[in-house]
Amino acid sequence: MSPLEPLAPDQRAVVALVLQQGRSYDEIAALLGIPADAVRARARAGLAALAPGNGLPSEVTGPLADYLLGQQGDADAEATRGLLAESAPARAWAGEVAGVLGDVAPGALPPVPGPAALSADAAPPAGAAPAPRPRPAREPAPAVQDGAPPPSSRLGGLLLIASVVAVVAIVLFLVLRGGDDDPGNEQVASGTPAPAASATPSATAQPQVTDEIPLRATGGGKAKGTMTVYLQGEQLLFALQAQDMPRSGERDSYAIWLTGPGGKAQRLGFTEPVGADGQLGIQGPGERDLEAFPQLYATYENVVVSRERREDAQRPQDVVLSGKLPAGR
Repeated sequence: MSPLEPLAPDQRAVVALVLQQGRSYDEIAALLGIPADAVRARARAGLAALAPGNGLPSEVTGPLADYLLGQQGDADAEATRGLLAESAPARAWAGEVAGVLGDVAPGALPPVPGPAALSADAAPPAGAAPAPRPRPAREPAPAVQDGAPPPSSRLGGLLLIASVVAVVAIVLFLVLRGGDDDPGNEQVASGTPAPAASATPSATAQPQVTDEIPLRATGGGKAKGTMTVYLQGEQLLFALQAQDMPRSGERDSYAIWLTGPGGKAQRLGFTEPVGADGQLGIQGPGERDLEAFPQLYATYENVVVSRERREDAQRPQDVVLSGKLPAGR
């Protein structure tokens, strides 16, 4: 039996076309008469189904799937290799999937790098906030950075693995071509497809979504997003995704805040810089705010995403997105 046999027919067809015929997502989209995003969704869901027990969110496995299938540009592929070098869970997922794909692909798959060696941080640009202390290669970076804004990264917050945050198991079924091919119905708020419904769920407790808070641009821009708040076991957690965000500069980073009433403001942390794709994603809270987050969430009025140039800012400076927290919690 083919290693791809367990996949849904639409997923299996897309993955086989990429691996065995060297087709790109765009070429397959033209061949099938469906959007390229729908092709990407099927490919990502198919690879996620090959390693269903790893427990990584689709924000991580989606770009990893593109990398293994050779569907990333040079800059994104380099950033993905950096993630693989720094993240043991990401390497484990990629290694498991590559082991299956190796029996199908006639040629070599992109390499899965080993752990990165530790090195001293380069000096930050003049006036920029210092970069955080390096972490051991086997320690996943937290989804929310509690200290200084991190250095620039093409992957942004979408490729971070939270050490204290469990997976948001939002599972969508990817229909065959004859069904609903609207790519908007195959994606979560971040624009990254979720795993196929046929995948075996993680052994962790199923999350219970409590609130979905829309985030809107404050200055008339195109940016938009969603903050999903959910219970995982006894912990209250959040996942925030945004699209069409202005690209980060060399000396600024995005921060997540809770604000109001009055002049109250509590920064939850910094995200990774936003690249040219305009995607921002972050999970949290970080370890510093994990126990206090339920109380913070119940007492503040708004969630804000702002661009910051100072790590010691006490209030949001350049607000890009804002959303109203539910009342009566």
